[in-house]
Amino acid sequence: MVFEEFVVPDAPVAGALVVGALAVASLLYLVRPQVSQQTVLSFVPWMVTGALLHVLYQIHTAVEATIVPAVPALLSAPSVYVTTFLLMGSVWVAAVRHSPGQSGRVARLLAAAGAGLAVAVGGYAVWVALDRFALDPVLPLAGLVGSLAVTGVLYAGLRRWRPEVVSAVRYVGALVLFAHVFDALTTAIGVELLDTGERSTLPRLVMDIAADLPTADVLGEAWLFVVLKIVIATGIVWLFHDYAAERPSEGNLFLAFMAAVGLGPASHNFFLFVLGV
Repeated sequence: MVFEEFVVPDAPVAGALVVGALAVASLLYLVRPQVSQQTVLSFVPWMVTGALLHVLYQIHTAVEATIVPAVPALLSAPSVYVTTFLLMGSVWVAAVRHSPGQSGRVARLLAAAGAGLAVAVGGYAVWVALDRFALDPVLPLAGLVGSLAVTGVLYAGLRRWRPEVVSAVRYVGALVLFAHVFDALTTAIGVELLDTGERSTLPRLVMDIAADLPTADVLGEAWLFVVLKIVIATGIVWLFHDYAAERPSEGNLFLAFMAAVGLGPASHNFFLFVLGV
């Protein structure tokens, strides 16, 4: 994950975010929405939306102009995670109240709202970036295609050697694998090919170790991070498949969180590189 350091918002903004998050979480607790496989997939456009909102903040910062039509502090990291949760959680509560007991319809409404917002934010980001940066989608798209291919191989391997794992985690397991493979490959592209640098402590430590190995001249410094991310993602899916099978709502919610940890940063890297920010 390639990103700038966290920015702590002012006390009034931080307080409002905390109060809002608690309020939305309380409403979700009251309506008790079912978290099915389809529900988790409906979270994906919201993860992408959060990444795009943070990209807007970075464009705003890079050009030192009023690009973000809102309080910029809401879109800095880590505030953007809470902002996205507030938006998604509010829509989720409204969808449950609109279609009680219809988890499939709720998931479709949640996905449609997230996709619409992602398209709007993404379109605005492209419009803003066109006049300010040199768009270069080749390497990011290569990373996306490569991530899909690697995920397919990993998923097929799991289905062949541990079919009970795949039958338990299904689409959510594939999402976790893809999210972390995508994060790993986009980070590697940024570090090795785009000279973006890595400021997160643990990934940077792993890359420093790889840089000191004899393989550094041939494989670079990001390969070890990629391998570890793949191993960790596969291990998470493997270790928690029983939990997902025995307690579907809780298990799916846990795996959704693990997917978000990878897909949010990966999407952020992808759009940041595409827009040339």
